[in-house]
Amino acid sequence: MRFPGRPASIRSRLVLLLLALWLPAVIALGLQARGAYLREEAAARGELQQQASALSFAVQAELDRRVSLARALASLPSLKARDFQAFERVARLATEGTGDSVFLVDRTRQYVFTAQPQSTVVPRRPGSLFVERDMGVSFVPRGPVSGNPAIAVLVPETGQSPPEFNVGIPFTPARVLEVIRQQPYREGSTVAVLDAQQRVMGRNRDAERWLGMRASHPELRALAERGGSGFVQTVTLDGVASLTFLAPPGRHGWTALVALPEAQLLQAAQQLALRATAVSAILLALGLGLAALAARRISGPVRALEDAAGELLAQRVPEPLHTGLAEIDRVGGVLHGAGVRAREAEQALESRVAQAVSEARRAEASLFEARKHEAIGRLTGGIAHDFNNLLQTISMGLQVVLRSVPPGRHTRPLEAAMAACGKAAEQVRQMLAFGRAQQLRPQPVDLPDLLLRTRELTGKALGERIELVAHLEPSLPAILADPTQLELALLNLVFNARDAMPTGGTVTLRARAVRDDIGDEADVPLVRIDVEDTGHGMDAQTLARVFEPYFTTKPVGAGSGLGLPQVQAFARQSGGDVGITSAPGRGTCVTLLLPVARGPAVVQVAGAPRERHSRGPLRILMVEDDVLVASVVMAALEHEGHHVRLCRTADEAQALLEQEDCAADILFTDIMMPGAMTGLDLVEWCRTHCPKLPALVATGYTSRTPDGVWKVLRKPYAMDDLLDALDACAAAGTPAPLPD
Repeated sequence: MRFPGRPASIRSRLVLLLLALWLPAVIALGLQARGAYLREEAAARGELQQQASALSFAVQAELDRRVSLARALASLPSLKARDFQAFERVARLATEGTGDSVFLVDRTRQYVFTAQPQSTVVPRRPGSLFVERDMGVSFVPRGPVSGNPAIAVLVPETGQSPPEFNVGIPFTPARVLEVIRQQPYREGSTVAVLDAQQRVMGRNRDAERWLGMRASHPELRALAERGGSGFVQTVTLDGVASLTFLAPPGRHGWTALVALPEAQLLQAAQQLALRATAVSAILLALGLGLAALAARRISGPVRALEDAAGELLAQRVPEPLHTGLAEIDRVGGVLHGAGVRAREAEQALESRVAQAVSEARRAEASLFEARKHEAIGRLTGGIAHDFNNLLQTISMGLQVVLRSVPPGRHTRPLEAAMAACGKAAEQVRQMLAFGRAQQLRPQPVDLPDLLLRTRELTGKALGERIELVAHLEPSLPAILADPTQLELALLNLVFNARDAMPTGGTVTLRARAVRDDIGDEADVPLVRIDVEDTGHGMDAQTLARVFEPYFTTKPVGAGSGLGLPQVQAFARQSGGDVGITSAPGRGTCVTLLLPVARGPAVVQVAGAPRERHSRGPLRILMVEDDVLVASVVMAALEHEGHHVRLCRTADEAQALLEQEDCAADILFTDIMMPGAMTGLDLVEWCRTHCPKLPALVATGYTSRTPDGVWKVLRKPYAMDDLLDALDACAAAGTPAPLPD
């Protein structure tokens, strides 16, 4: 529709439209300017917090280094023997080339000071710091030698209560100032280090002037006194209003603060406001000019613009406009771009929905797998507990018979039965391993040493037709793993490789250090172990099921299907992972990834045969709910001359100990049992009420790590192991005399 003779109406409407477009732009610019200021302030706060925390950590490291040296010197035998000359020689040697010195003092005198060419005994200043325990940090405005301010870390001598001497490591505030200067800060920042009494120990501005003075701002000082941290609006010692961050205090009470003048933040806000105002004015002037020029021929382009908006409303992409008016054409281009982006967003949304559905299905499958493993773990844990009790009864009975039957042909069936019990126990351990119901005891393990110790067993298992080749990387780091489970996992892999090569072949074992991503950790140090064979390999269907419990391709009776599940459970429980590649006719390669140990490997040395040094008959309080285990073990102990008193539950044993005032030499208890208390609860009770009663714990399965016990026996245990454990407990405790 045209409006002849009424150009003013079109112009006024254009002005209103211009204002309607301009005002949101101004608001957006204002919000953007405020957002930029808030981001600048947040960035400044983050930098202050990071800089103060880093400085506090660096100062803490300086104190820790001197505390560690002082504690090491405080435990020297020469100090215990009061050999001050020998102590001084060791102290000078320990601080040689470090720039530090050592002094030795009691409450009234100084005996050693390595900063002097030769130490002499001199009196201390009255009121000087002397610590009774832990450590302390002393600050003196005038040092006894240099006359300059000095700071010293003091540690009491070890093994003497109350201590007679303190070992000190002095250093100058210049070292604190050097630590401050090593950190980067914003220009104009004020940086300071405070001790536990909120005194300035170092400052990047006028350090000598403010050294030893307490923080002046009351809110900052109150925050430091209560050991807190955070941002505070303060006025520095120089009188500058600043935003200050106080870092959390370290172990020794020292902390650090970084202050940024508020004028710097306000200056940034003013610049952003001026820019926003200038941009708004330019937009308004440009809009008014364009509105005046386009007033006469605005109707047609507006209709075209309306049509383009209708296309966008109908969820179609409008074509770009070419009306001759740049503003209308730009709006048309924006509408066209909005349509394109809307279509792309719709497509992206569909893609994300599909991806979310896929991830939900994977999460559901992972949850199902986790619940399946949890159920298997609970099932195997319960089975292991009952089965180990049965194995304990059988093996203990066989051991009692073997100890009373002379060697000969009658002992062979008994020895075979004992071997079968051992294999059954090994089967239970594998069940616990893949069910993750067994507690691992990781320690640094040297892989070459482990392979050497198992070479005889591995060689006999592989036979003459299969060759075992090992390629180990030189200087291979130690592995952090349970050595027994690691040995079992490697044997399972080697035995699987052997079974895959019935006509002979080669088993290659490779090991090297790598870095890989495991779980949520990225680029962690690992040891990669590859066990590769030249066997017949596996197809894709078999390969997808190799880690399923009890799945096996071997004939009935030739395999249990627990080998690879044990390897997988062991690797993942140890913080690593396992993978497998195989193809028909190309052999199989199993890759085991295990974490690198931080410390050196524990060397396994075969010692001499154990000898028991029995202290004579013992009074044993036995707590066992399994009737079969109790009857056999009790008879075996009585056969050895011990006096055994049996309780069926921990509650019954507690009541007995309360009545008879701990009338027993050793507590021998199972962990899992009926009643309100477990075996570990009974041991914990005895630690309080019968502290001199040693505890021997036997367990077939437990999800808790036994704590507070003298010895732990894993069912099924041997009779000799039980007697050795009883003797060890008797030697550690103080058995009461037996009645006549």
